[in-house]
Amino acid sequence: MSATTTRFEADARTRRALDQRLFTLVGRQVKEIRITRVNWPNGKRWVALVIGSTGREVPMFEGGLHHQAAIVLRDAFPHANWSRAQDYDVATGVLCEHVVRTPASLDRDEP
Repeated sequence: MSATTTRFEADARTRRALDQRLFTLVGRQVKEIRITRVNWPNGKRWVALVIGSTGREVPMFEGGLHHQAAIVLRDAFPHANWSRAQDYDVATGVLCEHVVRTPASLDRDEP
């Protein structure tokens, strides 16, 4: 598996618009958001993990908010691979594929 990810960077205008739309959707400043497509027994659904400006997760209790957050980012970054989890950093305007890195303790060749 490659450690490189596909990155997309929003221009200044798009960044401001995304910041405002995410603030309106979540009800507070957003630092980062991860969008993942998951399989549920009743079909595929979007799940959004939102990190607020304090660095803590912001609960999104209403299921429709997850879908709306996904659509906001999909509209801004239509060329991203939305079959993979995507991380959006509000401060930098960068969207990239989420990569789960192997912990260093599991990367050693020791028994």
